[in-house]
Amino acid sequence: MKPKYRLVAFVLALIIINGLAFSIALVDKTSYKNALYYRFTRQRFAWIVSSPPPQHAIHAGWAKVSLNSAFSTTNATTGRSLPADSIFTRAIVFDNGTTKAVVVSIDLLMMPPLVAAELQKRLPKLGLDWKNVYLGATNSHPNLGGWANDYVSRKSLGDYDEKLVDNLTNAVLQAVSSAQKNSAPVQTGYAQLEDAHFLKLQKRSGESAVIYSANAPQLVADLATSSSAGSVGSLMTTQLEKDTGSFLLYMAGAVDRPTENVEAAAGQANGLVARVVLILKGLPLHTDSTLVAQTVPLIQSDPQVRISKSWRIKPWLVKAIYGDYGADMKALRIGRTVFVGNPGAFSAELASAIQATPTGERNNLVITSYNGGNIGQIVPDSYYYDPKSPYDMRDMNRFGPHTSAFITEMVQNLVSSLK
Repeated sequence: MKPKYRLVAFVLALIIINGLAFSIALVDKTSYKNALYYRFTRQRFAWIVSSPPPQHAIHAGWAKVSLNSAFSTTNATTGRSLPADSIFTRAIVFDNGTTKAVVVSIDLLMMPPLVAAELQKRLPKLGLDWKNVYLGATNSHPNLGGWANDYVSRKSLGDYDEKLVDNLTNAVLQAVSSAQKNSAPVQTGYAQLEDAHFLKLQKRSGESAVIYSANAPQLVADLATSSSAGSVGSLMTTQLEKDTGSFLLYMAGAVDRPTENVEAAAGQANGLVARVVLILKGLPLHTDSTLVAQTVPLIQSDPQVRISKSWRIKPWLVKAIYGDYGADMKALRIGRTVFVGNPGAFSAELASAIQATPTGERNNLVITSYNGGNIGQIVPDSYYYDPKSPYDMRDMNRFGPHTSAFITEMVQNLVSSLK
């Protein structure tokens, strides 16, 4: 090889080596209990202040606002069709005289992180502290994007539209404001059917609302071209609203293993509707004043998106690809029913394990996903190196081999803090 070619080869090799050193690193297998992020997050629990005694029984009000105009007035739906039926954001507000809280759900793939960030700024103007705001999503309509500005979301959900984020935020605020205006004393009742949880609220007038959450099948079929790609839960919500006359607010719960059989999942849900209607009709109701809400910001480890068994992309590059969003864990106790919201897709396997613990059995524990953060999948750590894992561990498990152990411990601590 001529000297000049050897020099070129050397320079190219040097560039490649430096590029790799700048972009990849070994997977960090250090126990999370020895990490700073664990200690810092634990310290957040020490700052939690107990809620003051209630002044009266729980009052509640509810409302929903269509999101169709939020999308139709932006570029987010260019080349795509809106669903034939309206999609909504729904809100239920609670008040016991000393604590005001709200549950918000949105008919989208997740609660958009940028919308959550705007709500954190603007909901206090409606008298709601951020720690008392509980967010969820129906995990539906993957064809409706434009609400995220990271590289992966732009590629999979469409170009980012700042106006859409503002429109969605305004719709949520409108729903919350309307719900506050029709607040009245309610009685509550809880029921569970298989993996579905129902909390019924009923006013003295007979008007009622139901917060409904169930495990969401992780669909791997290509839904991006479907204009009516509602989740199984959102489809069941529509039917339950029709059959019960109640206001329904659905939030995707824990996430089951991936399935391609959309029709089978929907068929199972339809089979539950008649049973649920009977249960809700005969559900015992009682007056309660217990209303406690908490939010704990997660101090996370550096992101670890693997490219092989032992190597990962460096954090700066992960953040450039997937975005750099905040992540909160949220909890809301309404009587004996406790909701815990996670900033990602929380595995049904993990949820079942937590619900079987003494902490879970002492409460009507409902675990939900997609609360405005986007840390990917939270699945059992035993799958991290399993080549036959049913989950996409490389792309969707973004925080290393101890993610589920860390999050599970934080869930249990959060539930225990609701006093």
